[in-house]
Amino acid sequence: MSAALLSITALFASTAFADNTTTPSAANSAGLQGPWVGKDFDELDQAEIDAARQAARNAHFPTLRVCADPGNMPLSDRAREGYQNKILEVLAKAMGARLSYYWRAYTGDLVGQAFGTADECDLLMDMPVEDDDILATMPIYRTSYVLVWRNDEKLSISSLDDPRLRHLRVGVFQISALRQALSDHGVVANVKVWHVSSDTEWVPAHQPWRQVQEVVDGKLDVAAAWGPMAGWLKTMKRAPITIQPTNLMDNSVPMEFSLGIGVPKQDVVLKFALDDALKAHRAEIEGILRKYGVPMVKCADCLIPGDLPAHGSYMTQTSVADSESKPTHWSVSRVQVDKWLAEGSSANKELDDAVIANDVDRAAYLIGKGASVNALDNLGTPPLVTAARAGCIEMMQLLIAHGAKVDRRDGEGATPLMGAAERNQAAAIRFLVAHGASTEKGAPRGYTPLSLAIEEQQFDAAYTLIEAGADVNTAASKYRLTPLMVVASEPPPGAHSLVRVLQNHGPMDVARALLAHKAKVNATDTEGVTALMIAAAHDNSPMIALLIQSGANPAMKSAAGETARDIAVKNDNLGAIRILSLLVRR
Repeated sequence: MSAALLSITALFASTAFADNTTTPSAANSAGLQGPWVGKDFDELDQAEIDAARQAARNAHFPTLRVCADPGNMPLSDRAREGYQNKILEVLAKAMGARLSYYWRAYTGDLVGQAFGTADECDLLMDMPVEDDDILATMPIYRTSYVLVWRNDEKLSISSLDDPRLRHLRVGVFQISALRQALSDHGVVANVKVWHVSSDTEWVPAHQPWRQVQEVVDGKLDVAAAWGPMAGWLKTMKRAPITIQPTNLMDNSVPMEFSLGIGVPKQDVVLKFALDDALKAHRAEIEGILRKYGVPMVKCADCLIPGDLPAHGSYMTQTSVADSESKPTHWSVSRVQVDKWLAEGSSANKELDDAVIANDVDRAAYLIGKGASVNALDNLGTPPLVTAARAGCIEMMQLLIAHGAKVDRRDGEGATPLMGAAERNQAAAIRFLVAHGASTEKGAPRGYTPLSLAIEEQQFDAAYTLIEAGADVNTAASKYRLTPLMVVASEPPPGAHSLVRVLQNHGPMDVARALLAHKAKVNATDTEGVTALMIAAAHDNSPMIALLIQSGANPAMKSAAGETARDIAVKNDNLGAIRILSLLVRR
């Protein structure tokens, strides 16, 4: 693990072990089997990844075992009042699971004890997604270290080279990136170090957030703290403080991190199930983070895009004490960009960072410096795909105006329109189609943007694509599934599922739109299965009624010789049996 990752992980260290009830792992309790079992995620081929992704949609996890800190607000505590606890409650409800907490410190060999021979837990919250020791979910949010002072002090510090920092009473956590950065800038002698403590559950005054409280109480002039702790104090406790993010104040020490949920490296299905639950309940999760005042940095790959300016990549400096290499204000200036370029960074790489940060002005300047709007980054992603995933219309306008190819594929064959569809970016879809993006150019496995949107349960995106003229009968995957078949596989309304209930459109809306645009209601897949049979298999009575009213033939038989009613009976789907008996004359 890198020093930066160690520093953020160590920030959460605060409590001792507690007694816990032994429960089986999520993978064991779910009885998961498949070609991915026993393999790390990086060892899987695309077919195995697809199989695991599909298995995640059908898996049931009775229990989710969580390692959490019992005394480290606002992250978590035994009373389950932290934002990590609140997010976990949303996810557990979405997955039909019971939460089982193993209360322990986020310290030492955290991953080894949680996922290794001790096998204590299935989940670790707020883990840096770059950590090679875990398999991470999609990044949930990106946040930063901050400087904090009382409002009435009116300090307005925007640089770690501000001379006042060498004379003010500054508090900093014992092991943190910001302590390192302050030291590199000569802020050492006047610093009060907040030490790692193991008794914070019983001695709340030792919890790390109290460092910020000392600013409120007049015991410190400035707290160099982890952003969520300061944000919670300001937002939920109404502390009269100013919060200044520090992620743009140093180019050598990373001070912003994308955080997700860590699972064991072989728990691929659990990772995908959590990803589905996160995406399905994005609005609720964002509401929790906003309520707790978590400062969120712009991040194109995160579930919550954030709004604070992002730094982008960090460069190692020959001398981190060289003050001329440090930004002296809150935004990345042209002078700073020129300095990075002079130090060896490429215009293309800096453009990638600007697009990730949704920094349109910086991107325009770099394009003027010769950056290619069609070059792939080190992950094989062109700038327009990144901007489309984030739904940044202004950035997409800039890139296309300077020659970005609207259907430029990434390293996995996905187009910008597919990126927008996968992230449910309806406005970006409309923009791309208006600028000539093809609704039919799909990935190598045959998924068009429409079939991908439905498969990923991004129903606003699917509805927008249908209205934009996408072919509603293009079949996807080796099984030749039409969009209507895919949406028919959704659980019935009101049943436990990972349907994005907070979207403007749901599965039934998409099904109606498909049928209104001449979807073939009796089309069959490679096994002779129709959308009606699929709806019967999933006990989806409303979908069955819609399909029959739209001309679905209940007498059709699959290659196995089964009608939709036969399939409903075989699966003991009482709702499907009743609606078919009511609507179909025997």
